[in-house]
Amino acid sequence: THVAQANYYFYMVISGLKPDVEVAGIGKLTKKEDVVAALAGSFAFGHKAIATLTAANAFEVVKLDEPGMWTRGTVAQFGVSHAFDHYGQMVEYLRMNGIVPPASAK
Repeated sequence: THVAQANYYFYMVISGLKPDVEVAGIGKLTKKEDVVAALAGSFAFGHKAIATLTAANAFEVVKLDEPGMWTRGTVAQFGVSHAFDHYGQMVEYLRMNGIVPPASAK
């Protein structure tokens, strides 16, 4: 749920698009299928938001609730990196518990 909410936040900042879901409610989800659907929806929203980036607006400064100067492009990059960081943490957690991550099970 954290990654889904973060995705909506980052990609709203870069695009100005408004999600069609209540983002705060995602943190209250408990059923696996609901969480997976929320995560999938957040990635679809991210794809739409990134599609709004152009050579003309990618380096416009935007306000992010993090220290530093952020552009639309750096927020987009950070959003992708953030999701991969958490994916890596999940993979390590699974491996430490004797579970082969699905992407490694080929």
